[in-house]
Amino acid sequence: MREGRPVRNRDAPDAGLSAFDRIRADRRHGAHALAIEALAGLSRLTSEWSHETEAVLQHRFRQVARTLEQAQPAMGPFLRWATEWRAMARSLPPAGLATTARRWLRRERCHLQGELAGVLRTSRRRFPKVSLVVTLSRSQSVLTALRSPPRSGRPERILVLESLPGGEGRLFARELRHEGLPARVIPDAQRDRVAKTADLVILGADAVCSDGSVVHKVGTRRLAVAAAKAGVPVVVVAGRSKFTGRPPTRRPLPALFDRTPVRYLSEFWTDGGVRRGGSRHRVRSQRPPL
Repeated sequence: MREGRPVRNRDAPDAGLSAFDRIRADRRHGAHALAIEALAGLSRLTSEWSHETEAVLQHRFRQVARTLEQAQPAMGPFLRWATEWRAMARSLPPAGLATTARRWLRRERCHLQGELAGVLRTSRRRFPKVSLVVTLSRSQSVLTALRSPPRSGRPERILVLESLPGGEGRLFARELRHEGLPARVIPDAQRDRVAKTADLVILGADAVCSDGSVVHKVGTRRLAVAAAKAGVPVVVVAGRSKFTGRPPTRRPLPALFDRTPVRYLSEFWTDGGVRRGGSRHRVRSQRPPL
């Protein structure tokens, strides 16, 4: 053993992973904000790996994968990253793991930083001229989409479901009004009624599964179903970091989430353009298609 190098137990949990306890307990922020926080935590963690042995590094990679998956098991970035870290631990030579981790962090940080700008471009080109928009919960991507049209082309009214438990809708409505958007909070019990009278329903996403179904705040499915049955287009605004590449889990979702099948969704507005959903009710945009 080289003198001066600390002896670490490969089976002991990495102390740096304790930073994910706060992410695991968070019930107010969306996937994008928590993903940025997670990358900062991983950056601090991997900076301590320079002197780890190869065997310990492989074990640390598997620890990170488990921690990511458990931190927010309904959020797309965490599920996709868990898959990628397991794949790196399994397929890469141990000598290159620390360098690969740092390169992976730079790539993901760069992608997340540019994601909302891409969502803005897509939304600006695709947003239709409508009077009434309905949404729920609190989503940075939805906020980006709603403020994307020029002022003359913005919705006349935006109704935000209060999104109990948690009531994120009240906070989101305040954020929309701060941006100069005409937002008003309504009780969750009115979701079916307002869905039928809306011109457009806009939803965020915490995760998008490989079959196109969307995991988001509980109440999302009921709102989307009511809108689709009334012939109202339902748009999901989500950066590509939310797309897990995984099929829907067979395990029950956490209590604050539900899953909406793609057949109720008209379009996805992403940082890479528009993706079609499964609903026959399309968005009639007055702007050129992408």
